[in-house]
Amino acid sequence: MAVKAYDVTDRNRDEDVSYIVFAESRGKAIMIALHGAEGAFDNYRFTELRAHRCPALDKFYRGYPVMDWMDDEDRVAMVRYAGFECSCEVDVTYDKCLVCPAHEWCGRFEGMKEDREYWASVGKAAVGGDRK
Repeated sequence: MAVKAYDVTDRNRDEDVSYIVFAESRGKAIMIALHGAEGAFDNYRFTELRAHRCPALDKFYRGYPVMDWMDDEDRVAMVRYAGFECSCEVDVTYDKCLVCPAHEWCGRFEGMKEDREYWASVGKAAVGGDRK
């Protein structure tokens, strides 16, 4: 059976935690997330998680069971093909986004860019970064 990409999340979406896991089935993807997603799901039971297929990420399998947000190639793939963004809990500014390898595909960055352009057009400093 071929390995496929799954987006494993909290079934109720109470937390802003999501992992891309490579596995042969939904059940195996949840098991990998429970035991190998850097402790993100330590307080969860199997039935509290759900796994949705992400076929667009299948081609990014490199032998590791979980995609790593801190790896530039993985981050670009997750943002570009699965719509991932930084957590709302992360303090993100326009200037910080500019150095992210995935900023050109990021919806959150696009929103900040539009805000910045709007404030520049009305002659006020933009929120979320130094005006230059």
